[in-house]
Amino acid sequence: MNILFIAKYKLPHIGGVEKHLRMINEELKKKNYKITTISEEDIKPPHIKYFGLLYIWFWLFKNRELIARSNLVHIHDVFIWYLPFRLLFPFKKVYITFHGWEGKWPIPLWNIINKRVANLLCNGSIAVGKYIEKYYDIKPSFVVYGGAEFDEAHGIKYLKGKTKNSLVFLGRQDADTGINEFKEWLKIHGKHLTVKFVSNDPNPEKYLKTAEYCVPSGYLSYLESLNYGCKILTFANNPLKIDYWKEIRDIYDDKSLKSIPTWNDVCDIYIKLWRS
Repeated sequence: MNILFIAKYKLPHIGGVEKHLRMINEELKKKNYKITTISEEDIKPPHIKYFGLLYIWFWLFKNRELIARSNLVHIHDVFIWYLPFRLLFPFKKVYITFHGWEGKWPIPLWNIINKRVANLLCNGSIAVGKYIEKYYDIKPSFVVYGGAEFDEAHGIKYLKGKTKNSLVFLGRQDADTGINEFKEWLKIHGKHLTVKFVSNDPNPEKYLKTAEYCVPSGYLSYLESLNYGCKILTFANNPLKIDYWKEIRDIYDDKSLKSIPTWNDVCDIYIKLWRS
C-alpha cells in the first residue's frame, strides 16, 4: 500500500512531530508499506503570509500525481495545505493526526475552526491527547500520546545509573512549554540541582539515561523520560496545559514501564484507522 504523508516539517528538522513521523515511517516500512512524505523541505515555500500558502497549493497541483498514485493521504496538522485537493480528489481516502495545540492561549477562534473543518472533511482522525477533544470540540477516531523504544532493562539499568540531583529540561524553550514557570521554581527549589537545557538534539536519550529529574516540554519527551526512569516535573501556565499534564499523569504515572506504548503499538493504531 502506498501512503502519502503531508506535514509541515520532517527530519532533519528536530521536534516531536518530526520524530513521531520518523518512527511511524520506520514501523510501517517493516510491514511493507511504501511511504512518501511531503514537507516544507520538499516544497520550499516563501514564508510570506497568504502567498506562501498559494505557493504550496501550486506546488501540490504540479505534483498531484503523488496524490493520485497513493492509496491514501494522511496529513499531520496542516490540513489547509490539502484543502483544495479534497475537492479535486473527492474519493481519495484522507486522514489526519492532530499533534497538539498551537501554543496560544486563549485558543484563537480560527485555530478551533481549522481543526473542526479538518476533522469533518477527513475520513478519520488521530489526536495526540484527549484534551484536544475538549478544547477544540472534535471527536477523533483514536487518541495516542506517542511511543517509546521500549527496553525491559530501562527500569533497572537506568534507575541505578542516575546522577544525583541532575535535571534536564527537554524540548523547546518557548513560553507554552512552561519554561518561565520552571525558571521561577528553580530560583526557590533548584539551588542544589545541576540543570541542563536540551533542545534541537536528535538523540536526547544520552541525557535521560543519567538525569535524575526531567522537565519535559510535551507528551513525547514525557514518555521518553518515563521510559528512562526519570522523576518527572511539569509546569503549566493556563488551564489547557494543566489538563494536558494531568491527562498523561493519570494514564501512565502509576503503571509499569511495560504499559508505555511502543512505536509499533502507535503504528498499529494508524493501520486500524485506515482499515476502519
